[in-house]
Amino acid sequence: MNVTTTFTVLLSHLQPHCPRMKSPILLEAILICMLVGKVSERAPAGELVLGPRSDSLVLDADGALLRWRGRIDGKMIGASSSAGEIHYDGHVLQLAKPSSVSREQNLLALTYVWQQEPALEVTIRHHLARQNRAWSWIRDLQIKGPRTLASDLTISIDSGLPALPPDTWLPLANGVGASLNTNQAAAYRLAGALPGSGVALALPMVSVPRLFHGKQPDRLMIAADPFFSVLFTSTALAWTYPAEGGLENGCEKRTIVVSSHGGAADASLDCFFHTVLADVPPGPRWLHDIAMVDYDYMSDGGQGWFRDIDALALAVPKAERHKVLLCLHGWYDFLGRYCFDTKTGRFDHDWTAFSSYEAAQKAPPWGTIGGARVSVGFANCKPLKMSLAEVHARLNYARSRGFRVGLYYADGMNAGDGLPDFDPRCVLEWGGWQGADAKGRSYVQNPLQPKVRAFYLDYAKALLAEFGPDIDMLDWDETFHVAPGKLGTKDAPGYADRAAMRLARDLTLLVEAYNQTHRRQIAFLTSDCLGSVYGTEKAPYALMAHGTFQDSWCQPRAWSYGIFPNYRNVLWSVCWWPVTKWDWIDFGVRNYQAAVSVSNGWGDDTGFSEMTPAQQARAIELFNWRKARPTRLKWFVHLPPEPENPKGGEPHG
Repeated sequence: MNVTTTFTVLLSHLQPHCPRMKSPILLEAILICMLVGKVSERAPAGELVLGPRSDSLVLDADGALLRWRGRIDGKMIGASSSAGEIHYDGHVLQLAKPSSVSREQNLLALTYVWQQEPALEVTIRHHLARQNRAWSWIRDLQIKGPRTLASDLTISIDSGLPALPPDTWLPLANGVGASLNTNQAAAYRLAGALPGSGVALALPMVSVPRLFHGKQPDRLMIAADPFFSVLFTSTALAWTYPAEGGLENGCEKRTIVVSSHGGAADASLDCFFHTVLADVPPGPRWLHDIAMVDYDYMSDGGQGWFRDIDALALAVPKAERHKVLLCLHGWYDFLGRYCFDTKTGRFDHDWTAFSSYEAAQKAPPWGTIGGARVSVGFANCKPLKMSLAEVHARLNYARSRGFRVGLYYADGMNAGDGLPDFDPRCVLEWGGWQGADAKGRSYVQNPLQPKVRAFYLDYAKALLAEFGPDIDMLDWDETFHVAPGKLGTKDAPGYADRAAMRLARDLTLLVEAYNQTHRRQIAFLTSDCLGSVYGTEKAPYALMAHGTFQDSWCQPRAWSYGIFPNYRNVLWSVCWWPVTKWDWIDFGVRNYQAAVSVSNGWGDDTGFSEMTPAQQARAIELFNWRKARPTRLKWFVHLPPEPENPKGGEPHG
């Protein structure tokens, strides 16, 4: 009998025998006190109990885990004298003897105070949650202190579990699922610093196998939020706020989750997304049916878009065209502006695309990609008059023929100092794409700068208001601009990578809100290029999006790094050399569930309509093979080899 039933039964029995108690509210109050007192009596002195009796979490007076009934036997837990510890300037503070303990419904909050420099107050709020057949112990941390630090500050929170066993499963950065084995630690990299080294993780989580009551296999997922770096040591989760980064507005927050669930490692991955990223829903289901993608960079004086659509309509039956997505690129005036007037909140009526054509001709016309000499110039990116009406017409031309349609949202955080509203305080670092759509010298904008963040959100709202009815997808290109560990500037200090991750999340949620209001299924995709020619040290912003459509050219070595961040969504790439590097496209489709990639307007500058009959036939043949296999990304035990004509590897499951 639960507490509610007990309360009702007692109330019905007592009320007839208490005629002097006219008010049922008074009687209920007395009963509540009796029941609460009874529950409190069950917990021995010095123990803090949270949750229902069958699954209750029991902490000692210092906040260290004693046991988790039905989940973690107390005999399995290593002795711990505190909930964790803080390291600062050679000193150590044990998170013990809390200055206050408060309770509110299913929440238990313990506050620890460090009075010496830097005068910190750490609050850990414990609560239990039941989500998708998994019990989760959630710890929300709040670290209050000065905005600036004189020394690095390291936080180490006890996992509450015994030492990680060698068969602890890890989602490695390269897309392989592997055991911890002899590694001493595992590390997820984003904002801040790591207090030690460890094998590189794609996600801030590990999965620990165990036996539930000695019978059926069960697992414990240990995870942290993805906005900051974290090191999983044998018995703790630790991270460092570097002195130059400090504490954001004097208050940092983190979330740690331990979930008990059935199933194998895949169930831990599902649990991670359901708990740690519960506020970011997966992408629309139609994404998983896409078997071919096309990227058009305002090709052939703007006519390539129409010619390729006509050619694809002849090659793909109408009933299957919803499995082809066509993305319109180069439609705007300049990167960093996108025809959007921040003063009026509206788009220009008309403009010229590729108006920096002359300046772009200074770029080298040829380069070497994967051992092949290929075109990388802008000779065909000639100025073209455009308008809002023309963009609508292009989008609707594709939709009216049954294709899915995407629109280029932005080039990462890129802008140019030739734009009229250039503000040097917004510069995070110099460099970036320098094409016919760039105005002046390119630079990466600082996402910590309020006006930069406001632009991206306001621009996205205007884009949806204008083109929402015409599109199925927005693609945020080159989101790899802000690398892990990148700090802000003197004008806008802090953790730039975390600010970019938050911006990606908020843009996705903005699209989600639009979808709910207008009953649409628009997807918002990023372009992280993890593991590509741009380097492996990139941030997994796709965690906050509906998937990836990246400009990694379909490089074979880039695919595996995107598996875990996009695990519940899709992973696509554009290859600007669909003729020269067809083997890259074929490799990605057959080994990584990528969509067949065709393109026009740059690189080979050969759209589907310009391919030979044999080239078109092999693209359609591969599309026909791919369309029968809806996307469900799989991690690997061993990665596929990458020769010129690679064969399959060994995916899990």
